[in-house]
Amino acid sequence: MYEVDYNEVFVDPVSGEELGRRYWGAPWPVTRENFVSFLYVLHYSLHIPAFWGIDLWGLWLLGGVAILWTLDCFVGFYLTLPQKRRGARDAETADEERTGKSWLQRWAAAWKVRWGSGSTKLNFDIHRAFSLWTWALLFVIAFTGFSMNLYNEVFYPLMSKVSEVTPGPFELREPHALDSPEPPQIAYPALLAAAQREAQRRGWSEPAGGIYYAPDYGIHSVYFHEAGNEHGTGGAGTRTLYYDNKGGELLGEYLPWTGTAADLFVQAQFPLHSGRILGIPGRILISLMGLVVATLSVTGLVIWWRKSKARDVRSAREHSGGREIAAR
Repeated sequence: MYEVDYNEVFVDPVSGEELGRRYWGAPWPVTRENFVSFLYVLHYSLHIPAFWGIDLWGLWLLGGVAILWTLDCFVGFYLTLPQKRRGARDAETADEERTGKSWLQRWAAAWKVRWGSGSTKLNFDIHRAFSLWTWALLFVIAFTGFSMNLYNEVFYPLMSKVSEVTPGPFELREPHALDSPEPPQIAYPALLAAAQREAQRRGWSEPAGGIYYAPDYGIHSVYFHEAGNEHGTGGAGTRTLYYDNKGGELLGEYLPWTGTAADLFVQAQFPLHSGRILGIPGRILISLMGLVVATLSVTGLVIWWRKSKARDVRSAREHSGGREIAAR
């Protein structure tokens, strides 16, 4: 709501002395202080700026890519299955069919990597085998990427049609225009005191750990968690109270891992995408999956380039042969 070159301030909790400030997620310049946050924002929005009064273009673009990736998981899986090719068949498939191998035996070859068979086969095997062994995780990452980036636009409306989802304050309100945010009208000390009283009345043992104001919705959120546990159990978030900005009324609550089956499914999207649902081992696994996705991307491009080059050579030969016949 103000033109400033920072959005985080670090303060000594005892003396109140300011220790530093930075712009979290700044697209430029990339410095040591904001490098990780730069990557984080790049990951889900590509740092695409707002235009035409909308700041969601990056989310929508990568959400659409995630939908295509989700569908591609099934296309890629189908392409690994043994198929009888009509016309010109590759020699390896034809040989396997002549030996009388069963369909399952032929498909088992797709899960293996031929390490000593040359660069072309090695590249193809790595692409196919790695995608099969990690298929379930690839699908989870793709689907949850779509569900989080297009939550309000696609995911929540679809879930509401097929199952019972409990709407929260943000689902019940229409956001303000980007150029007309609602200024905060409640002092944080008063808001904190009201939330602490309400949490005590509910028997919550966790202390207030954070306050967030959404100016595009006019909603204050007060989070309750122990120090260092801001992501909550399994990454599903923490107990939260929501307050209206204008009147200060309590709008509702958020309780992690509580609600209908659809509520639990919605809550599980970030824990699944980040691996936090399995704790540290899950986060390590998802980190390794980043390397797998990069490997599949590179090997897939190599396969496409080689096939494209082969098609160009074949087309050139056909044109050359046609010109020779015409010359005769």
